[in-house]
Amino acid sequence: MNDETGSVMNFFYQVFPVVCYEKEIPDHFQIPSLYFPPPSVFDENDTVSTFKKVFTLNVKLFHHDSQQAHDHAERIADAVREARHIIPLIDRSGKDTGDSLRISRIETRIGDSGTASIIIQWNSRYWYKRETELSLETIDFTNGVK
Repeated sequence: MNDETGSVMNFFYQVFPVVCYEKEIPDHFQIPSLYFPPPSVFDENDTVSTFKKVFTLNVKLFHHDSQQAHDHAERIADAVREARHIIPLIDRSGKDTGDSLRISRIETRIGDSGTASIIIQWNSRYWYKRETELSLETIDFTNGVK
């Protein structure tokens, strides 16, 4: 799990402190609970120096009935909205990094038989790899330019 997905999981847990599953849901899972699968990712061009990855995370919330699940999902989504769509980033140890993640889209959907979904989307930018080249400061010109 990357730090961004872990930060979303932490934020959701702070609002709705229940058991969170991230790998696979066991046969006899606890209710209520949250399931965080790996996010879907696609890329886009961004700038001449960076590329953008768009992450979509479909979190599943389990409860005793679908209406309760949707009510809690909407409560989590409202907490994200009230935070101005900003989620604090944490590292793998759980320590706050001082950076944040801006959520570009969040929606809730009621499911069947005690489930609801929270679909959350964000963008991340990454630097292209560049080959290292000599700096002009280290080049010595001994002849004049004509």
